[in-house]
Amino acid sequence: MDLQNFGFSIYLIQVAFGSIDIPAKLIAAIGMNYIGRRSTQALSVILAGLAILANIFVPNDLRTLRTSLAVLGKGCLASSFNCLYLYTGELFPTVIRQTGMGLGSTLARVGGIVAPMVRITGEYFPYLPPIIYGTATILSGIAAIFLPETRNVPLPDTIEDVESGRMPEQCIAKGQENVLLRKVSQETPQDDGL
Repeated sequence: MDLQNFGFSIYLIQVAFGSIDIPAKLIAAIGMNYIGRRSTQALSVILAGLAILANIFVPNDLRTLRTSLAVLGKGCLASSFNCLYLYTGELFPTVIRQTGMGLGSTLARVGGIVAPMVRITGEYFPYLPPIIYGTATILSGIAAIFLPETRNVPLPDTIEDVESGRMPEQCIAKGQENVLLRKVSQETPQDDGL
């Protein structure tokens, strides 16, 4: 966002952007615990995109409204990042979790590299950067709706668990829990009181 075009001191805008982070992350944490990771992620990203797109239609002389929409969008993106970091780790199975997190982090850096190039498109059409930023966030929110919910669900252990849609506790047939427990207790060495 172009801080100079809001008509306020850039330092005051920076304070507003910084102060929205704490409540946004708190709301995200509460939302993830009560309504789920998928819903919180999708809602926060879609709201951020709508705030960015709405700012296109607000006239420049309504500085307070433009700034409020920008702060709302920034808060929603902060909330989204907080949720995304937890949610991404829960989506990948254990065997590739760190690789998946690394790939996601790398692609986020690629997004940071591309963002200034999107900003340059504003020289040709002034509304194009907010349209791209807003549309991209709304599309990612819609895509998040189709991801599985991970709240109160055991993490997948293998790639097969993810592909089949089974979770680790569903892989054990009913009645086999006792057999597995007896087998584990027989394999553990017993203390003879020495």
